[in-house]
Amino acid sequence: MGLLSDPEYGSMRFIKVLKRIHSPLCFLFYIGAVVWFFLLGHREFNNDTYFSENALLPGLVTNEFNGEQAAKQFHNELLQELEDKYEDTDEMPVPWLVAKMSQIHLEVYTHNFTLNYPLGQGQVFKGTNVYGILRAPRTSSLEALVLTVPYRPLSSHQKGTTAGIALMLAFAQFARPKKYWAKDIIFLVTEHEQLGMQAWLEAYHGLQSDSGTFYTNLGSFWKSKKKGWEWTNHSRCLDPGTLKGRSGSIQAAINLEFHTPKIKYIEVKVEGLNGQLPNLDLVNLVHKLCVKSGIHHSYKNSYAWVRNRNSMDGWVDGVWTMLGMMSAQIAGVPNGNHGLFHRFGIEAVTLEGRDADDPAGIPPRVHQLTATNFYRLGTALESIFRSLNNLLERFHQSYFFYLLAATDRFISIGQYMPSLCLLCGAMLIRALSLWVTIQKEDDKKEDKKDNDKDKDEKDKEESKVIENREGLRKRVKGDLKEDRDKSIFKEDSDIKETESISIVSIGANYFLAHLIGLGVLNSPLVFSHIGAKYFDKPSEVSVYYGLFCVSALIVVISPFLLKLFRQRPANRDELTIINILLLIEMSTLGLCVGMHNISLGLCVCALYTPLALLVGVREAKGGLKRSLSVYLKQCICLLLHPLVILTVCMMVYSRVLFPEEPLLSALGRGRDAAMQAIMFSIVDSLIYGNWLFNVATTVLLPVWIISWQLLCVTVA
Repeated sequence: MGLLSDPEYGSMRFIKVLKRIHSPLCFLFYIGAVVWFFLLGHREFNNDTYFSENALLPGLVTNEFNGEQAAKQFHNELLQELEDKYEDTDEMPVPWLVAKMSQIHLEVYTHNFTLNYPLGQGQVFKGTNVYGILRAPRTSSLEALVLTVPYRPLSSHQKGTTAGIALMLAFAQFARPKKYWAKDIIFLVTEHEQLGMQAWLEAYHGLQSDSGTFYTNLGSFWKSKKKGWEWTNHSRCLDPGTLKGRSGSIQAAINLEFHTPKIKYIEVKVEGLNGQLPNLDLVNLVHKLCVKSGIHHSYKNSYAWVRNRNSMDGWVDGVWTMLGMMSAQIAGVPNGNHGLFHRFGIEAVTLEGRDADDPAGIPPRVHQLTATNFYRLGTALESIFRSLNNLLERFHQSYFFYLLAATDRFISIGQYMPSLCLLCGAMLIRALSLWVTIQKEDDKKEDKKDNDKDKDEKDKEESKVIENREGLRKRVKGDLKEDRDKSIFKEDSDIKETESISIVSIGANYFLAHLIGLGVLNSPLVFSHIGAKYFDKPSEVSVYYGLFCVSALIVVISPFLLKLFRQRPANRDELTIINILLLIEMSTLGLCVGMHNISLGLCVCALYTPLALLVGVREAKGGLKRSLSVYLKQCICLLLHPLVILTVCMMVYSRVLFPEEPLLSALGRGRDAAMQAIMFSIVDSLIYGNWLFNVATTVLLPVWIISWQLLCVTVA
């Protein structure tokens, strides 16, 4: 950058070439990123899975599981208990679970937690978890494994988990007398799905909300508040309570979601909070041992029992599997209880049992598969836990950042990052070309100033010669006064030229844009309170329409923010610098987010890179063609508003899912889905630490505001 800003290098050839070809180069970068991503689905561009942790020793033990009859008995007794006592209630059968775990001779404990719903105007929810600990006979409870099942009542709209609880109890009964366990095994049944798991994990790791400081989901020590409004204080939302019994450091966890003793295949879920993934060795372990146990398994659109002989079909299936994984990662919401373990450094996956008529979709040739029973599921579970029992240390080898193209093929971070880097590189090239343009103009001004200075010196020498010849006749008062006026005018012009760029005004505008984003981040609590008190509306309606009104207000007032803290209109150089900062911020956002959640980073860059390349300094002069171009860019910018993107996507998705509905009904359904999506993102941010809403409000919205300013403000 120093060489580019040096006037001696202003006429270098590569700078001229950059200014001439930066637009087609950015376009090629964008197309190259898209093409590279889709090529990753082909077998030639991804890799076969393999084990990096040799200590797992998968499949080298002789299976001894014989608890099929016990699992069936537990399942029948649990169903009878629920039908007799819990058919009309959503409560969990805590006494029954405690009794059965006690009969197996586990250390049984209950765990109570409380949720103060952050946007519920005083709503409080309580829950209870039940867990039993099998102490390892070979160690002193220094390490542990977790087998967990979420409890779902009979009235739940989701598939039940009674078969999963029965299998867990049967496996606990089988594992209790064994002497080869080197790690404790915790058998956990959680209430209220992920809420119970979040509370149990926080209580297990000592994150008490009543302490002066505690370690939050966002990874920083937070000072709890006692008075006033608490916008993002985690202690106001979830009180995890305390645990009466615990084990050692948790190494891995398996979550079961089986609704019936006989299933067709197992779906392996890996996506966690904020797009985090378990170690690839654990995923490979589950898939390999499912094959060994004779269980059909799948991941997204990839089914292990279907072999594509046609390379084109295999490539299409790989692309759809990648897209399915990315769609689950973008929202940052875990698709199972396993997803909350990852932020504590615990590797976990979910095993979900599916039938031929599963709501998730009908796999190819699924009706030809033989049903899997409790015996095969228990055998696979035993193999997984005995392999995890062999671990000498935490999972640290293999990959934590990857994409899956099939159950046995993956794409590493070194293979998918070039796609993201090309998108961000396009914005950086655009910023570099604008910076060179500014430097070239400054060089011309300096050259002109130097020429004027040389001319003035030459005139002074000639005037001295004339003065020597003419004498004092040239030094009259009128000439002296005229020379003095010229020198004062020249000094004033130099001062104006040096003050043509106001860094303070640029910084103030950037600060106001991000301050607006921070205000929007903290606004849902206010909108929920106003809607409930004055309009008697639920929180999702109040928050959605409140954000919609704020967005409309931002569209109107944001172009006028550039006029604050300044006495003159913004000139071309200032707007160009703002454009450069916008491109740098967008590329930095994409890289930072993509390093942690590649799906969200790619989605953001794919949507906003075209906008960042289209935005530029707008001139006041122009014909009809230029005006139409500006209006088209403004329409694209409005469509890329975060709230508009969400609403339009939900409407299109509702139309695709329900094509038989009238258009207006489908649009209304999409609007309601957008309301719920916003509410879920806010609540997940406050309870679990999901930062999708935070990124959208504090970074994407300010970037959009600055883009809208550049499209609305003109220069002479």
